[in-house]
Amino acid sequence: MKKNSIPLFIGVIVSFIAIWFVNDVLLVEQCLDNSGSFNYSKGECLLQNGDVKTSALGNYLIAIYFFMGILISLFVSFSIRKIFKIEQ
Repeated sequence: MKKNSIPLFIGVIVSFIAIWFVNDVLLVEQCLDNSGSFNYSKGECLLQNGDVKTSALGNYLIAIYFFMGILISLFVSFSIRKIFKIEQ
């Protein structure tokens, strides 16, 4: 692996972790707080009474995750390059 590609690789890993954390907070925690169980395969919250609860952000989550992933990975990559003075 080239020396200048390591910061980008680290940035991508950090963005995946951030997206996973935000997904957990936005969808799963809200479902569990409402006494439901989250179905990961369908991305739905199943409440105790049998109702299916969908998130109001559901239609926009893919776009949010996409831009969040790009911004976080670029920020981390540029920060690592600047801190360790790695040339592009």
